[in-house]
Amino acid sequence: MPDNGAFLWDWFWELRQSQPPGFSGPVPISNLEIAAWCQLTGNIVRREEVSLVRAMDARFCIEIEAETEAIRAREAN
Repeated sequence: MPDNGAFLWDWFWELRQSQPPGFSGPVPISNLEIAAWCQLTGNIVRREEVSLVRAMDARFCIEIEAETEAIRAREAN
């Protein structure tokens, strides 16, 4: 991530911190949660930035699920 986009990582992890764990993996960040976070923090987020944070979150959820499956497979052997 370029230095000028580092704030997106900060925002992503702030949003991700408030997510409860799901029974079958991580719960994706919802638009309502992003809106509430914006209201609480005072951050003004552009549409493109929301799209980027949501894409980061989608990839995060995919990777966590893959890691969880790999752990289950190792434990089963």
